[in-house]
Amino acid sequence: MADIEMSDASKTPVVAEEVVDPIQKANEASLLTFAGLIDKGVDTKEMRFIVSVLRQTQSIRKKLNYKVLNQIVNFAFSHPNHTTKKNFLLSFLKSDGSSMDIDSNTQTEKETTPSSHLNIEVESYIHLLVLIYLIDQKRYEDATKCSSALMETVQSNTRITLYPLSSKIFFYYSLSYEMTNNLQEVRSTLLSALRTATLRHNDEGQATIINLLLRNYLEYNLFEQADKLLANTQFPESASSNQFARYFYYQGRIRAIQLEYAESFKFLTQAIRKAPQNTAGGFRRTVYKLLSIVQLLMGEIPERNTFSQKQLKTALKPYFQLTEAVRVGDLGSFNQALEQNTEVFKSDQTFTLVQRLRSNVIKAGLKKLNTAYSRISFNDICTKLKFDGTTQDIMFIIAKTIKDGVIDATINYEGGYLQSRENTDAYSTQEPLHAFSNRIDICLKIHNDSLKAMRFHPDLNKAETEKIAEVAKTIKEEMERQAEESSDNEGDSDF
Repeated sequence: MADIEMSDASKTPVVAEEVVDPIQKANEASLLTFAGLIDKGVDTKEMRFIVSVLRQTQSIRKKLNYKVLNQIVNFAFSHPNHTTKKNFLLSFLKSDGSSMDIDSNTQTEKETTPSSHLNIEVESYIHLLVLIYLIDQKRYEDATKCSSALMETVQSNTRITLYPLSSKIFFYYSLSYEMTNNLQEVRSTLLSALRTATLRHNDEGQATIINLLLRNYLEYNLFEQADKLLANTQFPESASSNQFARYFYYQGRIRAIQLEYAESFKFLTQAIRKAPQNTAGGFRRTVYKLLSIVQLLMGEIPERNTFSQKQLKTALKPYFQLTEAVRVGDLGSFNQALEQNTEVFKSDQTFTLVQRLRSNVIKAGLKKLNTAYSRISFNDICTKLKFDGTTQDIMFIIAKTIKDGVIDATINYEGGYLQSRENTDAYSTQEPLHAFSNRIDICLKIHNDSLKAMRFHPDLNKAETEKIAEVAKTIKEEMERQAEESSDNEGDSDF
């Protein structure tokens, strides 16, 4: 009997053993390290620790799974005071059953000692990770409930160390509702959060909320409300480059709809400059699609190398066909490209702008005919442009084109033809001056932005700053004195 009992006892621990995945353990250790950095940032009032954790959101996002989040939630909310919060988060993490929850609970209780103190920043970060996990799993209904609870937590706290996290929370809160096609429901909440962020000088949160509101308005084609928001708010200058890129893109869309193509081109160009060069391929494709249409509406032809880039070649193929039709001035090719890619333009939300290009195609064709013929009749113009209207319609379009300065010609109403004038040299006009002035303005803006972006060490006090200024002044005086002595010696030798 003793031998049998010994055999049973020896089998018992073998059944209880559980294989631990080393990758899962490494992911849990990474999350615990991030939580420790957030705690350190809260204790030392150093935002850089919290910001460094948030920069790793995309990398840690790929490692999130049910087991990792279950362990982290049980570890962080192990004290009885946090039972309500723990049960709320664990309700979103149920998968196969509750047995795994019991195992994780017993493991964390053995390894750690419960702590009644938990910073709101760490709590919000773990809550945010659960929200991101739900969005990645396409559980959008649960994500909306989770994000609403997280928003209540953020809005009820005024701690400055919560500001970096709040901008991320605002973004995923809006994203969860956008995935359920209920984006209009968060508008009032975001407006209230914008007022709070402005009063508390939460610059990053303010920039994020402005972009989210602009996206909200543009999603429902509320361009007037979006324009009013731009007029009544001031985008913080200390916002990140990514937020500036989004802000410029939304401004470019609004100005394009309002027929202000020059302003739209300027904002879209700035959005491309501010966007990351090696990542954010989807954002760059979206901006280039709109930028190519705006350039065509301005009467310019986009550069060919824009359409030949590896990341943009496939996405910009329909817009390249439009560009070729506008460049040649062929209405037949334009109508064919429009019919083939109507669904693409509607999904890209550029269909309204593409429809405006018809007049530009006609203008490009007229410009080409004006260069090739000294005199051409209206009937021949309709035939060569494949214009489906009457000669009277084309006559009015030609008159508008001459008034806009696209072509330099006169209309002979009695003879029914277009009389071209002699071509003038472009360098005798003001066009080179305007182009050179625009390039100078861009360079000066880049220089001013670079000066604003210069950072100084925060530990330098006033005395050390004055000391550095005195040393610089002494060095400058010494160099001037040496220059004067050298000039005197040179003068003596010459004499």
